[in-house]
Amino acid sequence: MDTQAPVETAAEEPVDRKSLLAEQFEAAETEAPTGRDEAGRFAKTTKAEEPAPEPVEEPVWRRPPASWKKEYHEAWQKADPRIQEYAWQREEQMRKGIEPLLSKKQFADAMEQAIEPYRQTITGLGLKPEQAVSALMKADYTLRNSDPQARAQYFAQLAQEYGVDLSGMGASQAYAPQNSADPLLFALKNELASVKGEVLTWKQQQESMEQAKMANEIDSFSTKAEYFEEARPTMIQLLQSGMAETLEDAYDKALRLDSELSAKIQESRQAELDRKQAADKNRAAKAARAAAVSVRSATPGANTAPKAQSRRALLEESFNEQESRF
Repeated sequence: MDTQAPVETAAEEPVDRKSLLAEQFEAAETEAPTGRDEAGRFAKTTKAEEPAPEPVEEPVWRRPPASWKKEYHEAWQKADPRIQEYAWQREEQMRKGIEPLLSKKQFADAMEQAIEPYRQTITGLGLKPEQAVSALMKADYTLRNSDPQARAQYFAQLAQEYGVDLSGMGASQAYAPQNSADPLLFALKNELASVKGEVLTWKQQQESMEQAKMANEIDSFSTKAEYFEEARPTMIQLLQSGMAETLEDAYDKALRLDSELSAKIQESRQAELDRKQAADKNRAAKAARAAAVSVRSATPGANTAPKAQSRRALLEESFNEQESRF
C-alpha cells in the first residue's frame, strides 16, 4: 500500500468581479475614450489630440490685380506691401468707376446702330438724334394714352404734316384737316430735307477728317518742339485770333511773347554753347598732349620726314640723280 500522500494541486483563486469592475472604472476615468473600435468598445487614448491651426487668409491686395499681365506678376510679388495695397485700391476704384459706364456704352452703341439708317433724314430736318427719338416717343405716348378726341385730332395733325389725305379714306370731316397738304409740295419738302441731310452729313464727315488730320499734325509737331506744352495756351490764342497761320509760326511767336520762356531758351542755348566750347577745348588739349608725346618719343637725329610721294617730286628727284651722274 502506497503510504505517500497525494500531491495537492493549487486550486485557482475565484475571480473577484467587484474588484475587476472597480479597476475598469478607474481606468475609464483616467483615459478618455476617443471613439469605438471594430467590436463596438470605446477606444482609449492617453494623450488628447490638439486641434489643427486654422489657415491664415492672405490679404487680397497681396495677389496681383486681375488686369495685370502674367509677366508682371513676379514684379508685383517683389514690390513693397504698401505699394501693393495702394495700387490694389486704385485698381478697385477704377474698376468700380468703369463698370457703370459699360452698360451706358452698350446702350449708346445700340442707339447709334438703330439711328444710323435714318441719320441723314434726322440731320436734314435740323434735329439731333436725341430730339428725333424724343419726338417719336412723345407721339407714341399721345396716341396711346390721350382721350379718343385728342387722339383723333393729333392723328389728323400728323396726317397733315406727312401729307396723308384722310378725307379720301372715309375719315370723319370733323377730324379731317381743312387744308390738306399738296402731295407734290410734301414730296418736294421731303426731298429737300433728304438733300439737306446728305449735305450736312458730308460736311460733318469732312470736319471730322480735318480735325483728325490737325490732331495728327499737332501730335507730330509736339514731339519736335521742346517747349510745346508751355507754349500751347499762347499758340491757341494766336491761331484763333488769326495772328499766326501755321503751328511753326504760332510756336515761334509764343516763345518770343513769353518772357519766362525766352529767358529759359536763352539759358538753354548758352549752356549748350558752353558745353560745345568745353568739348572743343578738351579735344584740342588731348591733341596737343598726343603731339608732345610723339615728339619726345622720336629718335634724336633720325630723319623722320616722309619721302615725297607726289608725281612732281618724284620727277624732280629723278632729274637730280641724272644730273649728278653727268
